[in-house]
This record gives sequence, structure tokens and C-alpha cells, in this order.
Amino acid sequence: MTKNISNRVGYGVLSLEFRKLLGFRSVRLGLLVAFILPAILTLAPDEGIAQVIGADVLLVSGWQVPGMALYIMMPFMLPLLTAVTCAELVGGEMDWGTLRPLLLRPVSRIRVIFSKLMVAILYPFLLLLSTLVGGLLVGGLRYGWGTGVYGTGLGEGAFVGVGELSPFGAFAELAQGYMISGVILSPIAVLAIVFGVLYLNTAAAALAGVGAILMMGMLKVFVWLRPFLLTEHLDAYSPLRATTYTTQQSLILLVIYTGIGIVASMLIFERKDL
Repeated sequence: MTKNISNRVGYGVLSLEFRKLLGFRSVRLGLLVAFILPAILTLAPDEGIAQVIGADVLLVSGWQVPGMALYIMMPFMLPLLTAVTCAELVGGEMDWGTLRPLLLRPVSRIRVIFSKLMVAILYPFLLLLSTLVGGLLVGGLRYGWGTGVYGTGLGEGAFVGVGELSPFGAFAELAQGYMISGVILSPIAVLAIVFGVLYLNTAAAALAGVGAILMMGMLKVFVWLRPFLLTEHLDAYSPLRATTYTTQQSLILLVIYTGIGIVASMLIFERKDL
């Protein structure tokens, strides 16, 4: 009986954290930006898109727009939105004075921080879903969703493709690429929670998260360190990546980093004086 009550309280905390996330203005703004940016990017000339992506791109199908948007948004925009918003999950509660009352509920600190971590990991997938839907919508309206000889940018042959691609095959490529991107962003979300627990302040945690991303980008000058930097794996979704490690190797490392961040957050939060 007691265990069932505890489980219901735990699920209630997770549901509460998810509702809080959707209530953040930063989340609504981030989802809106992720949704409309693909439409803005379709207005750019193919030559400009090709220069940014580093490969020839000729948009001829609506299935290519989400891939193009992902290439442009993943290097900085999506990690930035993830780090800033997830920092608010802990820091914001301290700023508003709602974290201490939450801990007075009949639920352990571990469950509270674990719920925040699960919601933080979910947030990048929400951002990516918004980008995918926005990209498919504007792409379909402008270019159509038919079968053709092209690539989505996220499968074999990148945007050129390797032959005729059906709508089902195109969606499968996009779904796989976007799922991989969610895994890529997960350790960044968890890192923001770690900083949130350490500083108990939204601004400090967000600044630390963004600063860590920028720092890792600069540390790539140390060649021996590159394989261990999160920023070196932000393109694990891309068939155009020019690295010696495979997508599978990148994902394994990113999952390990996510696990380490989860454990670190829980240990620090359990001992943190609030």
C-alpha cells in the first residue's frame, strides 16, 4: 500500500515537472523558433545553404527541408536553446521559491531531481519534433512530398541521394536522423541540470552551460582531446561528417556522458543544502 502511494506520488512529480516545463515562456519561445525557422531558411538561396552545410544542396522536395534545417540549427541554435531552458528547471525553482515546498512532499530528493532530469532529456526531442513538423509543413507546401530522385540529407547520399526515394523511405531517414539528434542533445540538457544544481540560479546555470559548449568548441585545437568533446559529436546524425569515429561510437560516448551527468546531478542534489 505504502509503495503504491509512493509510486503515485513519484509519477505525480514527473507529471508536475512536465507541466512546469510547458509553462516556461522560454520553452514556448524555443518551440516557436524551432517551428518557424525552417520556413525562413527556405527563403535562402541554395548557394548560401550549401556554403553553410558544406555540400551542394538543391531543394526539390519537401522531405529535404527538415534535413536542411537540422544541418543549420544543430551546430549552435538547438544546443543553446536546450542549455538555457534546462538550466531553468532547477535554477528557476530557486529563483521563484518553489523548490523547497516541493521537497516537503512525501517524495525523496532523488525522485524530484530524477523527474527534472527526465523532463530535461525530453525537451530536446520536443524542440526537434517542432522543427521536423515545421520543416515538413513548409517543405510540403512549397515543394510537395512526392517520390523522386533526391536525398533528405540524413541518409545515404545526403541531399543528392542514391536513387528514387519514396515518401516512406524519406520519412524513415528523417525520423532516424532526428532521433539521433535528440540523443546528441541529451548530455547538454543533463549538463544544464548539473550546473543548475551546483549554482541554484537560472542565469548562472545557463551561462555555465553555454560557456561549457563554447569552451568545448575552442578546445578542439587539442587534437588528442577532440574525440571526448561533446561539440565534436554534434554532427553524429550527418552522413557528411568528416571524422574517424562512427555514428555508433559517438552515440555510445554521448549516452555514457548522459549517464554520468544523471548520476552526478542526483548525488549533488541529494547532498545540496537548500
